[in-house]
Amino acid sequence: MEQSSEDIQKSQKWKADVFYWACRGECPSFSVDENNKSLMNELFLYMSGFSSKLDSNKGLWLHGAIGTGKSTIIQILRTYDFQVNYKREEFDSSGGFGIISASMVSNQFARNGLDGIDRYGSNNGHPNTWSFDEVGREPNPTKYYGTEMNVMQFIFQIRYDYRNQCLTHVTTNLKPEDIIVKYGDYIADRVNEMFNVIEIKGESRR
Repeated sequence: MEQSSEDIQKSQKWKADVFYWACRGECPSFSVDENNKSLMNELFLYMSGFSSKLDSNKGLWLHGAIGTGKSTIIQILRTYDFQVNYKREEFDSSGGFGIISASMVSNQFARNGLDGIDRYGSNNGHPNTWSFDEVGREPNPTKYYGTEMNVMQFIFQIRYDYRNQCLTHVTTNLKPEDIIVKYGDYIADRVNEMFNVIEIKGESRR
């Protein structure tokens, strides 16, 4: 049954309200200004599947200087996704996604090897959407006993194979030209295929 234009408008108004409260809930001091107003509006449309600029079938690669709000934006989107997909009768949500720092992923490899990071990759054939925070700041290479590995390079390789089943989000201070240095040709060549690459501009908000 198709929704009427009035129902669609009501739904979008409700989602806009949820998005607003997700912003306030995650960061009461978060402000929308000339540096991020257009971006936040586009991200709302992206999460709703109505953006004409961002592909909802790709994740987000947010890059920019320290303190510009990249991690806060991802936290807002995670909260919004959880709340807008919350089913009150089931007390559960099909939305939301995990957020973890790249350093923590590398640390889990150092402690438990590949078993320690499987959930961030294939998850035993059932991959989930994840956001990796502060990519590029993790120790590299990371050693597990005698095995050294570029952990995030490995994670990106695995998640590329599952790109049509789940999304991958990233926050990083790396500039696009630094990706090839940090993670090699293979990953650098596939970033635009996996992600909407967005520069977060403006001065530090910290």
